[in-house]
Amino acid sequence: MTPIALQFALEDDKVAPGLLGFTVVAVIAAATWFLLRSMTKQLKRVDFEEKTPDGTTATDRSGDGDGETGDAANSDADHREPQGNGAK
Repeated sequence: MTPIALQFALEDDKVAPGLLGFTVVAVIAAATWFLLRSMTKQLKRVDFEEKTPDGTTATDRSGDGDGETGDAANSDADHREPQGNGAK
């Protein structure tokens, strides 16, 4: 029976990642962390409310107790031009 240390000993023909492998993984991990941090900051700046051409938001148009329903408020949605990439 051979000692455990000899069983795990590196042979000359085996390749280990070493310091270079650790450095590459650490750089990729740091870059990913900085990108996620930047993405989080940019997403906090985004305004998710839809603005209509008349300057009101979708929540303003849905009716706020003045007798107007959501269907009547959205009736002009059929008459608006589609918004896209500008191709016609």
